[in-house]
Amino acid sequence: MESDKVKVLLTGSHVLVLEGLHRILKDDENLEVVGVAKHIDEAIQRAHVLQPDVVVLDIDTQGTEGVWATREFKAKIPEAKILVMSIGDELLDKAIEAGASGYMTKSSEVHDFTSAIHQVFKGLCPIAPSITKGILKELVKLKRSMNDLVLTDREKCVLRLIAEGKNTSEITESLYISISTVKRIVGIIFDKLGVDDRPQAVSEAVKRGLI
Repeated sequence: MESDKVKVLLTGSHVLVLEGLHRILKDDENLEVVGVAKHIDEAIQRAHVLQPDVVVLDIDTQGTEGVWATREFKAKIPEAKILVMSIGDELLDKAIEAGASGYMTKSSEVHDFTSAIHQVFKGLCPIAPSITKGILKELVKLKRSMNDLVLTDREKCVLRLIAEGKNTSEITESLYISISTVKRIVGIIFDKLGVDDRPQAVSEAVKRGLI
């Protein structure tokens, strides 16, 4: 009778790391480690024979070729689902671009790691909680920086007129203010939006929902 367990192939050159991971995965009755490979070429060969559901790849132990190993594995076995593990998040974007289905750090909790394997098997893309927290914080910070921008009513009026294609003279006529005042306000708008010219100011204002 065929097993319903998720078959896992472990890959990495640090024996102690793989042995420790092997012991951890044994405690999950729904996971089965079907093989261990020290190098990517060996892993590819074993994957052809063992047909693992998920390949856990330690990219730290592959030296500078860690990301390449992920890409090579996907090139040889496109259907492979690879869960990458690393010390930190420095290689996250490169690993995902190379074809990794998930990314976990070695400091991840046991439950999070085993859960990630199941998620990869189901077609999801798990990322280590410590990394996702950092990403969320950056997103919140970015959103706040965008929302915290405050323009005065006069600055908003000038910005709207700029968006309408009005030049400096036309703006002075519309608002009954001097040319020097218009130039000063435009400079302030540029500084607040972090831009260098009027087209950029309009584009950034649209992105931020200011006009």
